[in-house]
Amino acid sequence: MKKIIEAFVSQSLFGNLLTIFVVLVGIAAIFLIRREVFPNVTYDIITITTVFPGASPQEVEQLITNPIEQDLKEIDGVKRLESHSVESQSVIVLRLDPDQTTEEKAKSDVRDIVDRFKAKLPEGAEEPLVSALESKQQPIIEVSVAGNMPELELREQAKRIQDELEDIPGVARVNPVGLQDLEIRVETDLTKLRRYQLSLENVVTALKTTNVSIPGGTIEVPSGAKEPERTVRTSGRFKTPEDVKNTVIRANDLGRAILVNDVAEVRYQLEKPTVLDHTDGKPSIRLTVLKKEKFDAIKVVDHVRQKMDEIADSLDKRIKIAYINDLSYLIKRRLSILTSNLGVGLFLVLILLSFLLPHRTALIVSLGIPFSFFGTMVLFNTYDYSINLISMIGLIIVSGMLIDDAIVVTDNCARYMEEGYSPLEAAIKGTHEVWIPVTASVMTTVVVFLPMFYMSGIFGKFVKQIPLGVVIALCISLLEAFIILPGHLAHWSKPTTRKPGEEAPKPKKGRLAKIWDTVVEPTYERIVEFNIRHRYLVAVTSFLFVVGTFVIAATAMRFVLFPADDIEIFMIRAQAPTGTSLQQTEALIKPVEDIVSALPEKDLKNFLTTVGMYWQGPETNRRGSEYAQLTVFLTPPQSRDRNDKEIIEELREKIGTPPGFVRVSFERVQGGPPVGRPIDLGIRAKEYEEIVPAMNHIKDLLTQLDGVTDIQDSYIMGKEEVNIKVEPNEAAAANISVRDIGNTVRASFEGLIATSIPGLDEEIDVRVVLPKAYRSDGTTLEKLRIPNMAQNLVPLSQVSAHSTSQGLAEYEHEAFRRQIEVTASVDTEKTSATEVNKLIRQKVPEIEKMFPGITVAFGGEDQDTAESMASLGRAFIVALLGIFLILVLTFRNLLHPFLVFLMIPFGLAAVIWAFILHGKPLTFMGMLGMIALAGVIVNNAIVLIDFVNQRRAGGASGTESIISAAKSRLRPIFLTTATTVVGLMPTTYGIGGLDPFVVYITMALAWGMVIGSTLIVLVLPAAIAIMDDIAYRFDRLIGRVPANH
Repeated sequence: MKKIIEAFVSQSLFGNLLTIFVVLVGIAAIFLIRREVFPNVTYDIITITTVFPGASPQEVEQLITNPIEQDLKEIDGVKRLESHSVESQSVIVLRLDPDQTTEEKAKSDVRDIVDRFKAKLPEGAEEPLVSALESKQQPIIEVSVAGNMPELELREQAKRIQDELEDIPGVARVNPVGLQDLEIRVETDLTKLRRYQLSLENVVTALKTTNVSIPGGTIEVPSGAKEPERTVRTSGRFKTPEDVKNTVIRANDLGRAILVNDVAEVRYQLEKPTVLDHTDGKPSIRLTVLKKEKFDAIKVVDHVRQKMDEIADSLDKRIKIAYINDLSYLIKRRLSILTSNLGVGLFLVLILLSFLLPHRTALIVSLGIPFSFFGTMVLFNTYDYSINLISMIGLIIVSGMLIDDAIVVTDNCARYMEEGYSPLEAAIKGTHEVWIPVTASVMTTVVVFLPMFYMSGIFGKFVKQIPLGVVIALCISLLEAFIILPGHLAHWSKPTTRKPGEEAPKPKKGRLAKIWDTVVEPTYERIVEFNIRHRYLVAVTSFLFVVGTFVIAATAMRFVLFPADDIEIFMIRAQAPTGTSLQQTEALIKPVEDIVSALPEKDLKNFLTTVGMYWQGPETNRRGSEYAQLTVFLTPPQSRDRNDKEIIEELREKIGTPPGFVRVSFERVQGGPPVGRPIDLGIRAKEYEEIVPAMNHIKDLLTQLDGVTDIQDSYIMGKEEVNIKVEPNEAAAANISVRDIGNTVRASFEGLIATSIPGLDEEIDVRVVLPKAYRSDGTTLEKLRIPNMAQNLVPLSQVSAHSTSQGLAEYEHEAFRRQIEVTASVDTEKTSATEVNKLIRQKVPEIEKMFPGITVAFGGEDQDTAESMASLGRAFIVALLGIFLILVLTFRNLLHPFLVFLMIPFGLAAVIWAFILHGKPLTFMGMLGMIALAGVIVNNAIVLIDFVNQRRAGGASGTESIISAAKSRLRPIFLTTATTVVGLMPTTYGIGGLDPFVVYITMALAWGMVIGSTLIVLVLPAAIAIMDDIAYRFDRLIGRVPANH
């Protein structure tokens, strides 16, 4: 290694050119790197969605969900299977085990099963849609087109904007929300049908058989003929509603015909909506923009906004455009934090180093930050890694560590310069002396982050992006410290001249550096001497401190997976009584919209209202005309005078339970990867009659727990159903099939799609249905006539009887059994999801004994927490093993690695106290910070122990070597700790911008280094002395040292 260092020191021009090259290419790379919201990860979730318009939840369960579920049992690698059967829709969710299967294989197997099922698909149901959930499906921005105007005009404006946005480079697609399809409605009058002795089936058949285009082949021409061949086609294709009106239903020999126009009103109309959308209280259509995978998110959003500015003047003046959920803002904010923290950190590091090192030396050390950062950007761009919200966490973390190795190298070289060596000699000797411990120190940090690449579960897929930047930047930093830095120190440091046999003049020092030499180091030397003399008292005190800290953490600290610290988005969910129509729910939610819109402008950015659905998770939504949800977007925390909890509490008091609603709940949307509800209990059994009593018992238990709010269950009665029971004998006598009856009833109320008219950008269905007056009349069933085989019309009442019943609004399955979910939120100031789930879990055996036949399963955040903690635990164990192996390679014994390992608990205890004093709970990101700290905190111990060994190799006694090494290593330990902390503190306390998601990991690292390093420099010398005592007694025991020695 010494020859390599000598070679690069002597060829310093190469180092200078390499530095310039990396910085210039790095600057260029910054403008080329793709920026996106999240890395493209798959969630290992496959959904099967089947739409069955007009079908009741029970029909959906029996005809669609159950048959598909039975076939899905043969799929390998399914960790969980759940289904939701609601009115008109079945959603089956498969959660995969990535250790047993791949998403592509599972998706292929599911498609095969769905293809087989299509032959059994009930008439009127749409083909099942199989899709895999991926982060790239998340929109980067939503453009809201709102206005108080006729629906068709609003739709026309939204369609035009959609077309414009889809032409933007980088836009993958634009999904409209609240945009109903255009259809040609054939509203048939029952009285007129009866007058002409026609049925709805006759109208449907006439339209279906007329709107056709049938190829007839080719008219062949004789050989040598001049005319070309021609194709033949028989076509009756509809082009306009007039063509539909003029369709002949029946005609006689006299030429008299009955047209569709004679029995029906034909017109363009929007399909019956299932969801209504409002923006800031006004009817709207939202256009959600998805970008192509290889395009820059910020640039695509900028282009979207530019396009909207270009076409703004040509839009209807009643239109109001709003930008919702612009995720590029999050990227810009975290980039701003990263760049500002790098700038602030670099400045503070330069100031800090200048206090204790010569100014020129301090500048040389600081060059390692831009070199490492720009070098990382070069590799990111070369291998097509993106800058995203997760990878930036790694860059923020490493920003304070980039010159730790350079500080140790520089301090050692500076020490040799102070002893009279020339800069060239000092650079070579000083770098070579510390290259092993410095490499070991960097490698322990790298090894700590490497296991994060292999963490499992959904969190693991996101977390593995964090170590990417850390590992690359640290390796480049190490390269700079050994290859480039020595050359800079040798040729840029102030030269010294000396005559043979004469000691070179020592570099001049600043006032603070002199204070360090005359006050700090002597004081520290006396403390070390005291601690070595009283080493067992120090050891016992340290042990009690660590153990006491862990006991406090286990008993008093709360764990929150991803805390919602002053969030910017929350939801208000409302549910009206079952059977409430979409329009009624829209009217009921209006007072809630008025209350939200009255929030001050400095608090409220905008809000969305969705009627007919509310969000339950990344893979499922709860649908029904009685549901409504407001998604409220607040201004950034720094722009408000109050936090989100105060705003929510104000709204909770004002809203209460509005007239017409049976329940209202609030949910804060936290940052981080998608997680389930804080409390999510699945109660399963064969029949619902077994589940309901257990459900009520569990809800009573949750009600008694302080801090548990918004307790809900999924057991909701559905709409009242009218069941038509066909009388087999009467139907057979009348020559009518059950299918004939079902089609007539369906056409009357839901409508039947008779045919469709293809267009350039959309296909327009032709729907035959009764007018609204008939559809809302309870006596219409009595007026229906069914055509038999002889085309005679038979009254429905003659061949059937009807009764009423009521089922559930949703039939939910989990693990092929029926399930009711009980969900709740928690007030994190009073309790945590972990504590509540722990209390309920203790009572589960008693509950299952009390209600035989049921099982209780924990999902949501509890399940996510269990998976993430298991993955974290495995990563921590692998990291510790990696650190131990590096230490054994470095010290070539087991005793010194054990000493270094003893320092890790001090860092962890420091983090716990930092969180306690800041009033923060322990979090997933905080624990990631603790794992990272384990690799960083040992670095100081490695260098100190290595110097003790060097002193002893030079002939120093045991105590003398400890004191000398501790004293000489105090300054680099202080500088590496201080520069790391200075680099992290701006993020921890929001200097340059606050990012709550990152705060916990930077706080763990920063305060763990401050307190942990302080404890190490105080305790480690005493620990080394105790190890010497143990080694001495062992040697005496085996006779290696005489007893009287």
